[in-house]
Amino acid sequence: MPGLKRGQRTDGTTTREKLVNHTRAWRRVVASLGGILLLTGALAAPAAAAAPGNDLSSNPTGLTLGVSQQFDGTSATESGTDPTTCSGSHGDFAGPYFGSVWFSYKATKNDRTIYLSSPTIQGDDHDFLAITFVYAVGAGGSKTLVDCAAYGNDTTWQPTAGTTYLIMEAGLSTAVTEEPGLSNKGGHGTITLFSTASNVSHYHYVDAFTYDGCGFKVTGTTENLGTFKLKPGHNDPTPFLADNYEWHVISRNPANGKWFREDGQGQYKDVKITKVVGTIYTFVSQETGRPYTLTDMHGNKVFFDRGKITTTFQVDTKGDNDLSNDLFIDGSFQVLGISGPHPMYLWDGDWCTDVVQPLLGN
Repeated sequence: MPGLKRGQRTDGTTTREKLVNHTRAWRRVVASLGGILLLTGALAAPAAAAAPGNDLSSNPTGLTLGVSQQFDGTSATESGTDPTTCSGSHGDFAGPYFGSVWFSYKATKNDRTIYLSSPTIQGDDHDFLAITFVYAVGAGGSKTLVDCAAYGNDTTWQPTAGTTYLIMEAGLSTAVTEEPGLSNKGGHGTITLFSTASNVSHYHYVDAFTYDGCGFKVTGTTENLGTFKLKPGHNDPTPFLADNYEWHVISRNPANGKWFREDGQGQYKDVKITKVVGTIYTFVSQETGRPYTLTDMHGNKVFFDRGKITTTFQVDTKGDNDLSNDLFIDGSFQVLGISGPHPMYLWDGDWCTDVVQPLLGN
């Protein structure tokens, strides 16, 4: 799989749109299945249990940049001080909200942009549809809303050094989602914060997934780690991006114990940025290394990409150095050159019939 980049990848996404989403192999699975994510079996009813320790905003779980925190608000309660409505970066989402759990982070002087990732559809029995609230804590414990977001409950904000931020994760109501099995409750998720601290950010997180669109249930785990750096542009706010990345995915068929793994390691970097008109820029990028390897359970390499790929694409940067608001220009992506074998990058087969079923079936 291609690494972290601004340009369009083979699954049609762009890294500038999904900067902190490093689950490269899982994105390929989703794209190959036409974007279908199916949950298998009925969701388990919430177990009678004590409320989690971070049930209230007065006792949040502290977060560290780049370190994922698992949470489960299945037995969490609602508080009278919880928010009741949301009008944020993703639109309006009415309350009430359910099973709220709280986290905190204190910004440092080096933090520039904070990126929050909090997936809650991961193939867990306690999956749910979530909403995220971010508050800046002021004098006397007052809370000022920074953002709230649902249906893609990830968000970004520009922090103030020394300020503590409170983050609430909670479930949406059926009236909003029309998905009763995933609503009116809190649930399981993974929350991670990233920052462009001093233009350099380290990331490391794990995730899980389940799908059955290939004819049987497949479960898996992902690990993503690396370092990305933003280098100031030349007399221009648009920065150059470089990402030294590594990722690993293991997919299993729990019915027969078969498995295969996917791995990638390499470097992506912008090598040239040219202004076209207004805030639209043309990028030339290079990716080198071993961006994708698929190995079966017997140690045989099914795909092994290695070498260098040079690409170009256009982005509307909105005239600033905030990557989260950039817009990829459809139809602008082109491959300028490929050195070395890249069978997966050029592959146009069917993920289910050509990979999953032969390696995990029977």
